[in-house]
Amino acid sequence: MLKTIYLIFLGLTSGCMVAAGTFAFIAAIGIVPRMAKRTETQRFIRVYEDAIVLGGIWGTTAMFIRYRLPSVPLLPGCYALCTGIFVGVLAMALTEVLNVIPILLRRTRLTKGLPWLILAFALGKVCGSLVYFLVDGFYVL
Repeated sequence: MLKTIYLIFLGLTSGCMVAAGTFAFIAAIGIVPRMAKRTETQRFIRVYEDAIVLGGIWGTTAMFIRYRLPSVPLLPGCYALCTGIFVGVLAMALTEVLNVIPILLRRTRLTKGLPWLILAFALGKVCGSLVYFLVDGFYVL
């Protein structure tokens, strides 16, 4: 009995630490303020932050609780779109913070075609995601 209580406590505290690290990482690279500034929706920053926290809580509990979602035809597509947007924004924010693109341009001496390079990165990510989801199967509901 004591061992079970210890394991539950250890699991909860470890999960809280990982979640805190993830949210600290998201806050440190400044996704929310940067996206709010670019979309000129600074007045909704609290809503964005609440949505990230609620999404994290829902995603964590979805590992343990089998939620029954309504059978709406567009729901899996909306879920995939929102997940893709989040992952893309996170990757681009991390890239911007680490100055990967300027370093890449300096080392390759690329002076023209930057929009095409970024488009190629994005299309490669989309193609890889499609292959992953279509070949391995995609089961949301």
